[in-house]
Amino acid sequence: MVDMKVVTQTLEKVLKQKIDQLSKNDYEQVIYFLHPDGVTADCFSTSKTTSFTKINHHFQLPLNNLSYVFPPPDSISENKKDSTIIYHFPPGGYSYIQQNDLSNLITIQNDTFIYKPTDRKKYMGNHFGIATDKANGINSLSYAWLLPESFEVLYYKSNRKGNWTAQNNMIHFIASPNQNDFLFEIAYKRTTKIPEEINGRKINYTKTINIASPDITIKASDPQRSDGDIISLNLNGEWVLRGFEVSEHPLSLKVTVSNMQNYLILYADNEGIIPPNTAAIEVWDGTTTQKITLNAAKGYCEAIILKR
Repeated sequence: MVDMKVVTQTLEKVLKQKIDQLSKNDYEQVIYFLHPDGVTADCFSTSKTTSFTKINHHFQLPLNNLSYVFPPPDSISENKKDSTIIYHFPPGGYSYIQQNDLSNLITIQNDTFIYKPTDRKKYMGNHFGIATDKANGINSLSYAWLLPESFEVLYYKSNRKGNWTAQNNMIHFIASPNQNDFLFEIAYKRTTKIPEEINGRKINYTKTINIASPDITIKASDPQRSDGDIISLNLNGEWVLRGFEVSEHPLSLKVTVSNMQNYLILYADNEGIIPPNTAAIEVWDGTTTQKITLNAAKGYCEAIILKR
């Protein structure tokens, strides 16, 4: 006669061994895609677990920045104690994309940004920082940042053991197994690459202007008689003015420069009756007005450096 108790115990043992084998590859992955402003980011996170029980994730309120969740949670509850909304996902894992405002976690010094969460607020029982769900067998964390080309990474570190790699503007941390409650410190600097040409035209930088404020007003007019000059203005790689015919009546632009060193290029869309195209540029920083005349033609552009 078959002893069903022994059969059941054997099956449970084999099943547990298989689960333990598969769960070695269970993980939680977090990737931040930093925006050009340096303080907001899209966070992509995914968890994979071999557990046969539901898996939960605590989302901080508000949830209006949660743009993608899969699979749909079986249920949602609120934890008023730590001001979180708990999504109860089916077994297997989940993925989500959420836009995060990191400004309260970042210190900005000139062009250097230091991301350093220090809040050890407890949640999920007794956890802080990034906590892996060990109750569901997740004991591995992959954590990465991808920064825009306008930033360079200065340094990165964690309060837990693991291996860091860096390639171009991607930094990646793979935690050593069986750790929890991760805090990270990441420093990066905004860089402005001063171009030597634009659309095949050489750029001549004629002057450096010091500005006292990032908020400036730029005025453009024709310093001579109007002869049909059509110009465009490029500020730090962005066209802030396109196809404008300069005249004795100044055009006024209010802009904000985010870098310590910035560039403004005068680009000729045509050549007027009397080449080259000429524009009188005024820069007002709230305190002083500085004036300069720039020229541009089909073969070259003139530009200025705006330095804070």
